[in-house]
Amino acid sequence: MQSDNVQAVLNSDNWGGGTACETNNGNTASFTIAQSAGTYTGGVLSYPDINVGCQGGYCTTSSGLPAPESSIEPEVTWSTANSPQSGSKFDTGIDSWFASSGSEGSRPTPSGEVMVVINCSNFSGLGLPNSGTQVSIDGYTWYVRYSPSAGRGWPYTQYALAQGSVINSVSSLNMANFYADAIAHDYLGSGQYLTDIGAGNEIWANGVGLSTRSLLISGL
Repeated sequence: MQSDNVQAVLNSDNWGGGTACETNNGNTASFTIAQSAGTYTGGVLSYPDINVGCQGGYCTTSSGLPAPESSIEPEVTWSTANSPQSGSKFDTGIDSWFASSGSEGSRPTPSGEVMVVINCSNFSGLGLPNSGTQVSIDGYTWYVRYSPSAGRGWPYTQYALAQGSVINSVSSLNMANFYADAIAHDYLGSGQYLTDIGAGNEIWANGVGLSTRSLLISGL
């Protein structure tokens, strides 16, 4: 449970063919990556995260999602610890998923995705935004990449903190400002429904020791 008693799900999310196992502290919104396996492929192996909303056939209780993007202002307060084992390749980010309808149940069809990266083992080495277009949101400078489909089948917008500014925690980071920027550039359609939001570590190699100490996703 989050500190506001909204249910959250700890998800190994081994979508890239890797394996990640986590330990949890006292049923709170926290985890530490205890085991990780998978050969580095140049892509993400897994995304251990804590999420609220509807994803993969399950909807968390009392989350308020799905909800029209225009009617909510999600805020993320998140503390992480990035001291992984040697040779780890990772990024630390908040992932938001959207659907064109709010009535698709626990397996909504994605119509857009927005990823916000606050830390990383190597921005250029992992191909994350690290040059070009910059935007200023919530007092930070972000590199941004807008992708019509990114091979995913839906528009994908990715923000990454400018190098030298990486952080391990955020307080009341207003996600609606990122959504508004993506909408302004026509990479997120207006009238979308936020279906799920999560925070964790995309693992590209190793990753044991990465952790989320606490997480609160509010404003839904």
